[in-house]
Amino acid sequence: MGSHASWRPQSFSFISHCTVMLTGTNLKSAKALNHRIVMETVRLHAPISRAEIARQTSLTPQTISNIVGELIEADLIREAGKRQQGRGAPSITLGINAEGAYSVGLDLDRDHLTGVLIDLSGTVRQRTHHQLSFPTPEEAVALMAESVHDLVDQEDLSLDKVSGAGIGLPGPIEVLSEDREIATVNPEAFPGWDHSPIVDMLETRVDLPIFLKNNATAAAVGERWYGIGKEVSTFFYLLFGIGLGGGVVIDGHPYEGHSGNAGELGYVPTLNDETEQHGFNGTQPTHLGEHYHLPRLYEQLQQNSVNADSPEDLAAPFAEESPLINDWLDTVVDQLAPLLVSVEYLIDPAVIVFGGRLPSSLLEALISRLDHRRSEMRTRPKGFVPALRQASVGTDAAAKGVATLPIYNLFAPSPYLVSEEQRSQVHT
Repeated sequence: MGSHASWRPQSFSFISHCTVMLTGTNLKSAKALNHRIVMETVRLHAPISRAEIARQTSLTPQTISNIVGELIEADLIREAGKRQQGRGAPSITLGINAEGAYSVGLDLDRDHLTGVLIDLSGTVRQRTHHQLSFPTPEEAVALMAESVHDLVDQEDLSLDKVSGAGIGLPGPIEVLSEDREIATVNPEAFPGWDHSPIVDMLETRVDLPIFLKNNATAAAVGERWYGIGKEVSTFFYLLFGIGLGGGVVIDGHPYEGHSGNAGELGYVPTLNDETEQHGFNGTQPTHLGEHYHLPRLYEQLQQNSVNADSPEDLAAPFAEESPLINDWLDTVVDQLAPLLVSVEYLIDPAVIVFGGRLPSSLLEALISRLDHRRSEMRTRPKGFVPALRQASVGTDAAAKGVATLPIYNLFAPSPYLVSEEQRSQVHT
């Protein structure tokens, strides 16, 4: 895996809403671009032959042959079989070698730590989950380190087969230096965590590259890599956990904004009913996240003899048509609908994705109610309306998303590292 670290992200293009195709360059200086594009083409379209890769990427057959040979030698792709197409000898097809690389994802929030070990295909090989209650940074990092070693040991791997570990935390995240996201700054929702150097703390305990992201952005990366992002290039991701977050993917790439916190919709100011009193500290809510605030819903349910202390616990009372949950859903819809209509106009996504730890039944209810409500709020009919869809990655979206970060960093094409001169010569 050591040789892969020198590869740098390069660009790719989405040709349509339903078919993803990549184009490369035959420039010698863009070798890293071509490795990444070939890797991504195999991932998206396997089983695929060398000739098909050449046609899709506009690279020469010789360039494809060289790159494929290097990727096979590195155990990242493999020959998957043979395909007969017309006369002549059958062509050899290629696919991802799932066991060529692994990575760990750690999704931490105020109420839990979920850890997953995924392989190069995105399959979850091992999983661990711990219920928590507002852990300190020191407690959380100790449990993270223990989880990394447990996940790797359970799969009987050595650390040199692991590309790295990703950490997902509720935003906002603070970038301290050299564009490296190494600290958190969310004291209201995460008391005691302000300016905590989580990456540095974990790196002293685990000998792996560590990546830190807003968990909603990371979940969006996971959906782009393994889910709906295979079909569409631009989408907005809503992450429903103990709190509410958002992530943005534009033209196939996560858009993080100037400070790395684009999509952080939980802190968007909202208009309030003066009678409401259910903010973080019992005060009138001032932003969207306080209207969503699950601990307040748990408290109300417990006061009515309903046991609930995790998102998963909401499925049963919702199925029983709990008035409390229905009222909560109505409040969330009232506050979220105008924001989603704004997202339609500001970002123009193909899809708005609903994911996270809320039970599927509640996500479907939110989608149905929001779809109706947003149609009432538009000032005029639109020619295109983004679909509202439930995420395909599942309830461990944030954990799988942050597990994707080390692999994404190594292998995903990215638009930022080709010079303007090179860009002008890339075939698109």
